[in-house]
Amino acid sequence: MVLNNTTGSKKSGTQTGQAIASIAVSFLAAGGVLSTTFAPAQAHGNDSDHDHTDYFIGLDNLDVLNRGTYTGLDNPNYNRLTYLFAHREEDPTTNHFHGIGAYSYSGTVDSPIINSTSTNNRIPETYTNQPPLTLLPGKGIYRDRLISGLTNDEYSNLKIEPIASLKNSPEPEDQYLYNSSNGRWQRSLEGATIGLQLASISSGLNIVDSAGVDILKSVGDIYTIGSGDNFSFTPTFWTDKAAPLGTYSATFKLVDLGTDNNRTAFKESGTFSLDFQVKKVPEPSVILGLGIIGLLAVSLSQLKKRTGSSLN
Repeated sequence: MVLNNTTGSKKSGTQTGQAIASIAVSFLAAGGVLSTTFAPAQAHGNDSDHDHTDYFIGLDNLDVLNRGTYTGLDNPNYNRLTYLFAHREEDPTTNHFHGIGAYSYSGTVDSPIINSTSTNNRIPETYTNQPPLTLLPGKGIYRDRLISGLTNDEYSNLKIEPIASLKNSPEPEDQYLYNSSNGRWQRSLEGATIGLQLASISSGLNIVDSAGVDILKSVGDIYTIGSGDNFSFTPTFWTDKAAPLGTYSATFKLVDLGTDNNRTAFKESGTFSLDFQVKKVPEPSVILGLGIIGLLAVSLSQLKKRTGSSLN
């Protein structure tokens, strides 16, 4: 019995070796295919394949703070526009929003100071210790640029919609999100015209709309991203392909431009920032090598399983 198993093992090793050699030759011949498969996700400036939206604009309907150090004080964000990030949890019943562009208090409860931003005012959120979103080589009209886009990194889906876009969603996870915080963000934006105002931007960082047209070129510029409860906007951030390595940031606030017929506009949001990085991308040959190793490991594992099954 031992002899038979040993013979089978030798035969298995020979078959496995031949299979590995065959796979290696095939993939080396394919070269560019492996490079594409194992390279980091490429930014493309098109979010049509996104599964869901992460960023929302809501109107804060909480008039008095009900938790934290300043419980019982007037909410400085009441009736203000707020830039929100949606946290979708493993348990969807706990889905909730984090206010990114929001006012906040500091100082003592007896003498509080109102600030036009908060400590949780950056994307990626600081507490996660996630590095800035990586700008990657673009394609098509973006071929000479490094651009933002959907990758495997959290926070990379930059599409923005109003809270109301969740209201009629058939997905339970969206309903839990929409109704979180006792419906704090459910007020309609009807009548509002939402503008994104640039407060600051790093030299070399630029922003374009969905058509690839540069927007928000100077501090103070406002770009209208939509009106009422039905809009969708995805900004694309870019630098030149030869931009120096490092972190690039842009800071904004939301404003309501809808003042026709003497309408009272909603109050502006707090300021918030988005952080990006230009970093060295591995050489295609390195990516190719890692890809081959990964595929060979998977193939070897599968062959061992099949061979083991045949010997039992």
